[in-house]
Amino acid sequence: MKAAVRIRVLGPADAVVARDIRLESLRLFPRAFGSAWEEEAGQPLRFWIDRLTGPARWLAADCEGELAGMAVVSLNSRMKLAHNGEIGAVYVRERFHRRGIGNALMQSVMEYLRGAGSMYATLTVSADNVAARKLYERFGFAVCGQLERELNVDGSFIDELFMRTRIF
Repeated sequence: MKAAVRIRVLGPADAVVARDIRLESLRLFPRAFGSAWEEEAGQPLRFWIDRLTGPARWLAADCEGELAGMAVVSLNSRMKLAHNGEIGAVYVRERFHRRGIGNALMQSVMEYLRGAGSMYATLTVSADNVAARKLYERFGFAVCGQLERELNVDGSFIDELFMRTRIF
């Protein structure tokens, strides 16, 4: 069932809610992210404000009066790499799964990159995260490399897949 979703860019006033959803994602799905909950949980509020005012854009999906998901999109500032955008930290809260939130976030991310003049988008995904891979494939992403044993979560190694798509 699709839900009414509003995508917006998070700003400094959203630091607490951005921190909360980010920490939730790291705590509930440690195999899906390169950062660890333990690294980010103790950070002061200023850390989160700085992240939201930095060069990356944090996109949020609002649904039913709450933050249902998020994604972070970055433009490359290096001259030779400026045509490449990067997507990370994509997360949809479990209670909002199968409601079109991930699609809405990815659509907004791709529109943002297209509007910024990016020609390509890249991301990494845990090899065992089938649902996320399917979402990215719907947006034209294809595996173009594998980072073996990239993540170590409590002694369990996880391969990461490098995925890329052409935007236009």
